[in-house]
Amino acid sequence: MGISEIEQDIRLIRKVMESASRYTNIPASGYVVTGVLGVLGAWRTSFFLKSRHISEVAQIDLWEIKGLTVTWFLIFLSAIAVVVLLSWRKAKKYQAVAWNSLAARMILSQIPLVIVSGVLTIAMGLRGDYDLIPCMWLGIYGAILYSFSYFTGIEHKVEGSLFIGLGTLAAFAPIQTLPLLLGLGFGGVHLMAGIVRALLNKKGMHVSESTE
Repeated sequence: MGISEIEQDIRLIRKVMESASRYTNIPASGYVVTGVLGVLGAWRTSFFLKSRHISEVAQIDLWEIKGLTVTWFLIFLSAIAVVVLLSWRKAKKYQAVAWNSLAARMILSQIPLVIVSGVLTIAMGLRGDYDLIPCMWLGIYGAILYSFSYFTGIEHKVEGSLFIGLGTLAAFAPIQTLPLLLGLGFGGVHLMAGIVRALLNKKGMHVSESTE
């Protein structure tokens, strides 16, 4: 058996073991695009507050904030669509399965948290507790990422912890700083995650490899 055949066998073994224990199909570009969308959402939130000279929660009208809520909802859907598409392309490139039992457990186990987040968003909006919504979003999203780490690796544990930390700050921060915290979380953390993964991929780490 030649060296090239041994290397191919090693790659095959690594791929089988990795696919059985870790989900690595989400590409670095998916995090970068999500980060850009997060920055846009934070900018839109900041523009909303400044354009209406809002410095207190009492100054926010329910009907005025509906457009902002729709913006974030569209950003959420766009991010999911982009990540799914890029993950499928990466899996196809490396002849891996994009949707398997591991991916199903990872995603479906978080549906209750997503539902809770939606219910709390509506409840807080109707009660006028708009300043608590960013805290809840950051915190729950951080909890989701942290739980992803048991299917993916330590990267999501670090990212989840950062989101939880930002959510904690948002719980006690004045309303004017909330766009910054949203930007640091949904924008900054995702961009950082994408850059780190891109660098690791160049070194041959944390990447699905072809068996050819």
